[in-house]
Amino acid sequence: MNWKSCTLAAVSASILVALPALAQSNGYEVWLTDQNNTAGFTAQAPRGTHGGRILIWNSEDLENPTGPVLDKPEVIDLASFYAVGTANNSTGANVSRPHMAYPSPDGRYMAVAFVASGHVAIIDAETRRSKALFRMSAGAGGARQAHAATWTTDGRAVIVANQNGKLLERINYDAVRDEFTHDTAATIDLAKCRTPNGFPCETATPVNASDPAYFGPHNRPDNAPICPITTFQNRSVITLRGGGMFVVDPTTTPMSIVAEYGNQLYGRDGCGGVQVGNKVYMNGGAGTTTTNHSEFMLYTLEDNFPNGPSFLPANDARIRPIFRDGNAADHRDAHGMTATGNGYYIWAFDRLANLVEVYRSFDFKYIRAIHLAGPLSDDPTPDIVALSPHGNRVYMALRGPQPQTGAHASAGTTPGLGIMSVTHGGAFGEMTHVYQTRFRNPVNGSEESDPHGISVRVR
Repeated sequence: MNWKSCTLAAVSASILVALPALAQSNGYEVWLTDQNNTAGFTAQAPRGTHGGRILIWNSEDLENPTGPVLDKPEVIDLASFYAVGTANNSTGANVSRPHMAYPSPDGRYMAVAFVASGHVAIIDAETRRSKALFRMSAGAGGARQAHAATWTTDGRAVIVANQNGKLLERINYDAVRDEFTHDTAATIDLAKCRTPNGFPCETATPVNASDPAYFGPHNRPDNAPICPITTFQNRSVITLRGGGMFVVDPTTTPMSIVAEYGNQLYGRDGCGGVQVGNKVYMNGGAGTTTTNHSEFMLYTLEDNFPNGPSFLPANDARIRPIFRDGNAADHRDAHGMTATGNGYYIWAFDRLANLVEVYRSFDFKYIRAIHLAGPLSDDPTPDIVALSPHGNRVYMALRGPQPQTGAHASAGTTPGLGIMSVTHGGAFGEMTHVYQTRFRNPVNGSEESDPHGISVRVR
């Protein structure tokens, strides 16, 4: 098919987007993770020590004909839900900072990753009961962080980015027994392994991207995994904090690398991706004030990787840059991403600039910027985003004034749930509602709410 000659109708009918099918009688839910601590507040720990919240909205309220009913979320306080020593938590450690939450392909379970404590929780989404709680392995320097936990396409496993531990881990799901197990034999140590092409997985090059020696065809100077992206072909695309990327077959034991890229081809701090047809769209964003203060990068990667034990030559040509703005003066940070118009458009969100950059998916043509700051919020700071099953709304996690993660790029003024209407066939939209998820510090009264992850679960 000649993409450039396609009509909108032809493209919409031809491309596939990873969107759930909406069961009209059951509707859907929006799950939002709030990273604020909810327990352990003392004069010595004025911002608390552990906990966090999950807020859940029903589609009946969100799709109300007279306007969204936003003040009735169901709230799960994770400090009490996973109290140490109870039936829900036998790990001996408190859960802290729920970062991401993703539904299983059938919508039955939610996988919640705790970035500070290194836990991954599996919650029965129908009953709101805990199914399992695991603490990830200690890795580099004894660290462990569950930055994100995403499901394989077949729902048989959860792939965990153990960020500071620099491990890629797997939780298996046995559908016959309805059991989850932490399969430590599947782990890849990204700090110590070698690729199938014979190169070190992590290289000892400078961590500052302004150093000319930083970039190289096989350089991966900081292999903290950030956000695994599962493709239609059941491959896990692993973005890395220091740049570079791996494509992993998550079905082997241990999991196996099938493609590798250096930071010369893929930038650092990627956390956002969506697939349209056989192309995966990904980003790279800002890190810290000393590594890369400002960054907005977009890439596309073809999802046609080898099956089984085969692997590709290093830096094969399946990845392509679309756009990069690395000018620190522009104050940019690419993060969340979604596809609208049945995959005809890619929406790439910018936390620092409070923008949505809209691109046409089949030829990467830039369409427009949608500005988010305005009467509803002077600094919304959108993080992870999720498209409604109808495709008419984008739900956004908006960051707070006391960011628990992301440092300079993540401070916002209205922590909560943001709603955008999608118009013009997916080419445009506007922010229509903001619901603030307030949580006042009992010690000093400061606003602690700091949402980060968001997902749509079809019931």
